[in-house]
Amino acid sequence: MSASLTPKIFDPADPAPALGDRLAPAPRGRASWSGLLRLSLVAVPIKAYPAASTTAETHCHQLHADCGQRIRYEKHCPQHGKVEAGAIVSGYPYAPDQYLVLDDDQLDQLRPARDRALCLERFLDPDQLDPTLFSGRSLHLLPDGLPAQHPYAVLRQALQERHKWAIGRVVLSGQRRLVLVRPIGCLLVLHYPAQVRSHTAWEAELRGGTLNAAEQDLAGKLIDASTQSIDWSAYRDDRAEQLAALVEATLQGRSLTPVVEAKAPVLPLLEALQQSVAAALRDQAPAEAVAQRGRPRKKPRRDP
Repeated sequence: MSASLTPKIFDPADPAPALGDRLAPAPRGRASWSGLLRLSLVAVPIKAYPAASTTAETHCHQLHADCGQRIRYEKHCPQHGKVEAGAIVSGYPYAPDQYLVLDDDQLDQLRPARDRALCLERFLDPDQLDPTLFSGRSLHLLPDGLPAQHPYAVLRQALQERHKWAIGRVVLSGQRRLVLVRPIGCLLVLHYPAQVRSHTAWEAELRGGTLNAAEQDLAGKLIDASTQSIDWSAYRDDRAEQLAALVEATLQGRSLTPVVEAKAPVLPLLEALQQSVAAALRDQAPAEAVAQRGRPRKKPRRDP
C-alpha cells in the first residue's frame, strides 16, 4: 500500500454507526407537534412529523487530528464552567443583564386556546404563492386516532378537488407562525415559510432590451420538446453510496477513477438553441416509439 493511499483510521470508544446502518430508512419516530386542525367549527386531532429526514444523511465528523476523538461542543458558564443540560433554563431579559426565569408551564398559561390548534383561515390558488416560500421547514400532518381519519379525509379531498391550498396560523417552537397547508396524495403537508428577501432590488440590476423573436421561438420549442412525464427515481441522491465507495476503496488501498465530464462547447445563443432543440427532438422520438408499441392496435373497421 503506497503512502498516499494509506488510510488514517481512528477507532474511538464511541464509534459512529456503520455506513450500511446510516443508509437504512429512518422510522417515523415521535411526533414533533400534536393538536387540532381547525376550520371554522370543524376540529380534527392531528399529529405532525418532520417531512425531511436527517438521520440517513452521510457526512464527515470533526476529529482531533492527534487522537481521533470527536470534537464536542459543551454548554459553558463564564463563572462555573461546564453546565449540564438539565441545569439550563430560559430567561426573559427585562433590564440590562437582568433576566426573569419562566418555565414552560407558566408560558403555557398565557396561550389562548386558539394557539393550541392549527387554524385554517383563508384558501388560495397554488399559483398565487412564490415557491421560494417553501424553503422553510415542512411537516407531514396525520390524523391522530381512528375517529379523526374521516374528517381528515373529507378536508383533504375538498382541498384536492378544488385545487386549493390553505393559509393558517399555529404556535411552533414557541413562535406563532403563518403556515401553508396543502394536499399531497392522501396526506396534508404543512410548510412554514422562510423569511424571504424582496426580489425588487435584484430586478433593478437587470438590463432591459428587445428579445430576438427567433431565439424566443426556439426557447419555447426546447421547453415543449423537453416536457415529459418525470421519473422521480432517476433524481435520487447517490452521494451516500459514492462516499461509501470512496471509504471502501481507501480502506483497501485503492483509488477511485474520477469521472471526467466532457466540456460543453460555448456557442452563440441562436446556434445553441437550434442544436438543443434538435437533440431534444432526437431524444423524444425513441420514447414516443416505445409508447406507441405499448398501445393496443385498433382493429380495422368492417363495413356492414
